[in-house]
Amino acid sequence: MAEFSKYFVIVGGEPLLRDDIFELFEYAHMIGLPCSIITKGTTINRKQAVDMATMNVNVNIALDAMTPNACDQLSQCNGVFDKTKEAIDICHEFGILQGITCTLTKQNAKETFDVLDFAASIGAEGCWMSLRPLGHGKHIYNDYALTKDEYEKYLHAFFHQADEVSKKTGLYFHVYDPIYSRILVQHNVQALKICGLGKYLNVDAEGNVIACLFTDLHVGNIREKSIKEIWLEVISDQFFQKIHDPTNLKGACGECRYNSICGGCRARAFQLTGDWFASDPACYYTMSTDSKT
Repeated sequence: MAEFSKYFVIVGGEPLLRDDIFELFEYAHMIGLPCSIITKGTTINRKQAVDMATMNVNVNIALDAMTPNACDQLSQCNGVFDKTKEAIDICHEFGILQGITCTLTKQNAKETFDVLDFAASIGAEGCWMSLRPLGHGKHIYNDYALTKDEYEKYLHAFFHQADEVSKKTGLYFHVYDPIYSRILVQHNVQALKICGLGKYLNVDAEGNVIACLFTDLHVGNIREKSIKEIWLEVISDQFFQKIHDPTNLKGACGECRYNSICGGCRARAFQLTGDWFASDPACYYTMSTDSKT
């Protein structure tokens, strides 16, 4: 990866449960590949923090609520909040805390604003993830995901709070969802199209290479081809070129004035409709709703 990539993130599950995780950190550091992790942080201690600081590992810690009960319920494990909070304090102390991540559900939506304020109070930027219906999660997606109109209201509220915090602190908070790019533009803020389908690669525990974290679209296996070979095939594949062309989108996404900057989450559209080019089922906005505002 170091031959052609400048960004390397280890995610899970829980990456710190690997017995060889510090060997991976050390090797990435040795070959000059910047390394980040996303972790619950419940196993981080001061010695580990010192080692990660030495190897320039950036740590992003997942914190989904600011009360122990809500956090533990979402994790389905007691004591997670206290351990995660302690890990944040340790990583902040040793200068390796890159940011806070938060997974948005209907169960914790209100508390995420408190998480934002907390992250800002310690000088950490934040990335919020909306739910994607992947794997077995497709069967319980509606139990946890906000409805269209709830999500729309949430994103506008999130923008206002994040914008206020940014003006005071210079910190940046965002929601990793193409729909949020549309929200930014509606508030006269310049935004980038963030759909990552085919623009980065994930490698799972079996060596399968997946074209987006939120899909199971396999594009190869590192035991059969090098990661660089697979990457070159992906960036030249016409499917991925078509998926990012807004003229190929259908339904509300195809008609939307913001489809060149948003385009909806293609992974979510496929998981819920079976069509990669269908309108994003999580989006409330249509041209008709726009005409009413």
